[in-house]
Amino acid sequence: MTWQAHFPTRVFFGRGVINEQADLLHTLGSRALIVTGKGGSAIRNGALEDVCRTLEKTSLGWELFNEVEPNPTIETVRRGAALAREMRADFVIGIGGGSPMDAAKAIAITNLAEVSDEELFNLQYGDVLPIVLIPTTAGTGSEVTPASILTSHKDQTKRNIGSAKLIPNIAFLDSSYTSGLPWQITADTAVDAYSHAIESYLSAKNNAISSLFSEQAMTILSQELRVIARKNDLGPDNRDSLLYASYLAGVAISLTGTSIPHALGYSLTYYKGMPHGRANGVIMPSWMDFNHKMSQSDRITMALKLSSLASLDDFRELMELLCGKAPACTVDEQNIFLKHALNTKNINNNIVIPRPEDIAEILANCLS
Repeated sequence: MTWQAHFPTRVFFGRGVINEQADLLHTLGSRALIVTGKGGSAIRNGALEDVCRTLEKTSLGWELFNEVEPNPTIETVRRGAALAREMRADFVIGIGGGSPMDAAKAIAITNLAEVSDEELFNLQYGDVLPIVLIPTTAGTGSEVTPASILTSHKDQTKRNIGSAKLIPNIAFLDSSYTSGLPWQITADTAVDAYSHAIESYLSAKNNAISSLFSEQAMTILSQELRVIARKNDLGPDNRDSLLYASYLAGVAISLTGTSIPHALGYSLTYYKGMPHGRANGVIMPSWMDFNHKMSQSDRITMALKLSSLASLDDFRELMELLCGKAPACTVDEQNIFLKHALNTKNINNNIVIPRPEDIAEILANCLS
């Protein structure tokens, strides 16, 4: 048995952890660029106020870049990076869901202005400023991964500029920032975290260490997903569990990467405007059917057992309760989605390496 693992992010979990670790930020420099979404959620949930108060308490300067849209584009992060250069930021703080956190990672690239889009996606970039991330949803795990997913309109899809350079230095996980999330965002992001856990578990790159994280994440998330599906109110303990499991799943995919649901889900997000986690949830039942049909591995059965699901039908029912049905897509659209998926690397991370016709079948089954 051989494996590798690297966990460089200092993670602080609990309510009020930002204020408790104020002196730690001072070790990163004297000026911070704060990156948030344009919708104002970082203001509403109190995270931005806590960060600004902590910076001021330690006499650190800061400026705000609050222009990040859902599924951030290269153009947006280039504007943010220009502000970071102009203000001579020493480090970057990202507050929000996956979009602001992924944008913050890219904005931290010090020579972003000098590299082309293709050089960026080929990871031909320079140094990266220290990165601090504060998730305000429980789903992406971006606070501990090397990935930054950006929208490329030129390629008409989402692409990864992932590198070990982009692994955050510090992550503050405070579930109080997630307490006011609407039901649908809670469901979408929880399904995203679950997709990370199960895709990692059923990855060709799965190993003993990644399994520890993905198994625990699936066990926790399966219980919380049922609570969400019943539309019951979520208390502080539920929010803690969701954020913790999202972190675990983030560590798991940092070791293995994602696979087929992400490769296919990107097109549903780009062309149909479907939130990322929901897109994964729409794809996953057909993906699980394919894995079950084509693989003799007991990991598929074990994934269901860890998720407290008796069958693949139960799996499909739970995903439909949380994510609904796939959007209507024409044959031409399906062909475009297929083309994009076949150009990704992560389809070959799957426990069963798919043929092009297999990907086409999974796509057709989930969109039928």
